[in-house]
Amino acid sequence: MHSILILGRQPTLGLAELESLYGTEALSVIQPHVAQLKLPVGQVDFDRLGGSTRLAQVITTIPSKLWKDVEKQLAKSIAEIAAELPEGKLQLGFSCFDIPITPAKLNATGLTVKKIVRSHTNRSVRITPNPELELNTAQVQHNHLTGPTGIEMLIITSDEGTILARTIAAQDIDSYTLRDRGRPKRDARVGMLPPKLAQMLINLATGSEKPTANLTVLDPFCGTGVVLQEALLMGYSAYGTDLEPRMIDYTGENLDWLDGKFTLGNTEMRIETGDATTHQWSPVPNFVAGETYLGRPFTAKPAPDVLAQTISEVNLILKKFLRNIHTQLPAGTRLCLAVPAWQTAPDRFKHLPLIDQIGDLGYNQVRLEQVRDAKLLYYREDQIVARELLVLTRK
Repeated sequence: MHSILILGRQPTLGLAELESLYGTEALSVIQPHVAQLKLPVGQVDFDRLGGSTRLAQVITTIPSKLWKDVEKQLAKSIAEIAAELPEGKLQLGFSCFDIPITPAKLNATGLTVKKIVRSHTNRSVRITPNPELELNTAQVQHNHLTGPTGIEMLIITSDEGTILARTIAAQDIDSYTLRDRGRPKRDARVGMLPPKLAQMLINLATGSEKPTANLTVLDPFCGTGVVLQEALLMGYSAYGTDLEPRMIDYTGENLDWLDGKFTLGNTEMRIETGDATTHQWSPVPNFVAGETYLGRPFTAKPAPDVLAQTISEVNLILKKFLRNIHTQLPAGTRLCLAVPAWQTAPDRFKHLPLIDQIGDLGYNQVRLEQVRDAKLLYYREDQIVARELLVLTRK
């Protein structure tokens, strides 16, 4: 059976991540924030996905977009699912995607479905109210809609009609918060890399390679160790370097903390001080993933000359790094680097000049079919310095 993924705040990144892991042929886009994989949910490693907020199993596709037909099938499908669940009160929720109804209409449908399901199953039912057509991840978790007696139904318009899918998993907000804010050492001055973005960097670097302790992910600008942390949690071994000894100390404390909080298996970790523009890494890593030097932090739009100087400085450092590591990597080694891009107007960016010189530096830029013409940018609307994700292979 096929799987549905609900994509996060920047769906282009989620699509790129899914294509990197599962391939172009398995992936299709139903709506801007909804993707489908030609895989059963059991073959989707949802916990490692930073760009998808929910995983669902397709139950059926109705060859109709009329709400009365959808409502009828909803009651039938939920009653069938409920018959397979343990005893106890059913927790029901609904999320609609591109369905032309109001939250009030959806809540009315919920009450109708509740009555039908109660009559067919002879068990009590609680409906999660919809302030909007789509429940958010916190609502799904708080109302136990992925629990033993929970059911969230996703109702999605498609070219074939209407897809009904049942949510199997939602992003673990508490775990992300712990892995971000719960670590003993953080430093806002060097930027705070979100664990979700770290996951995407690793997934774009490793592609379809299954995690194993025999494969090592290198972060040459490791900072406080977020990429290393997420690589270890996935099952890779991790290797980190940073120019500042203080960052290496911070990373060491953070990874010791991680080892006490989570089961890391037989993975290995290595950290050492090193300037990425000159350092010699040994042993040679299998993949490279990380956030590079981003330059000066800007909280307001900088003057043109200041921005030009910053771009020049960052560009020079990153060119030196790419030349240095190029001599150490085998041909075909894949990298995913978060480099800076500067938002000069809403959704308008200045990019590093080296991006247009990647071939001359000895790399090929990986082109992904689902996001062929899009820049892979991670940013907030009010943010000056964005992260642009470059997916490269060493020539």
